[in-house]
Amino acid sequence: MVEQITTIFLGPQGCGKGTHIEKLAAFLQEKDPSRKVATFGMGNSLRMFADQTGFTQEKVRGSLLRGELQPLFLVSSMLADFFIKECSDSEHIIVDGFPREEQQIPVFDSAVQFYGRQNPTLVYITISDEVALERLLKRGRSDDTEDKIKKRLQWTREQMQGILDWFKAHPEYRVLEINGEQSIEAVHQDILKAMQLA
Repeated sequence: MVEQITTIFLGPQGCGKGTHIEKLAAFLQEKDPSRKVATFGMGNSLRMFADQTGFTQEKVRGSLLRGELQPLFLVSSMLADFFIKECSDSEHIIVDGFPREEQQIPVFDSAVQFYGRQNPTLVYITISDEVALERLLKRGRSDDTEDKIKKRLQWTREQMQGILDWFKAHPEYRVLEINGEQSIEAVHQDILKAMQLA
């Protein structure tokens, strides 16, 4: 049985967070079938919310299309809803893409404290802007123009430094920086080793 895991995955767009969350979840499910693996992705949650009908959903839909960040009250309520529905004494929790701004940190930290989650870990997957740009342009999404990608990457770098500094300054959290420019399998193995799972 694997010790209960609470992990945030962060990193610039194109670093492969989604892929590595899937791989870690599959690994945990195989190694520890008695525990549920609950995953939360802020981006997916916002997109699913925006696909529904309603006044707020319409505002979020337009905001997402413009590439804007969503207000603290909205993202906080989504994270809170996930913890309220999924959290118990036993499951593993993996969070993708939250916090993305320093003002969001206390929201996540308050959930960790309230539920008494032990040894929470931040996995930060690092890649250069050049590699990120190349990967995102290959993806071919309509909102992925070179100019928009460069702006998003610059914003991410600015925000992430403060977030990393906060987590590093709080010894109850582990901060693991992983080189995301290797093969998918090499990155996966590095994550498992750094988390002391392999």
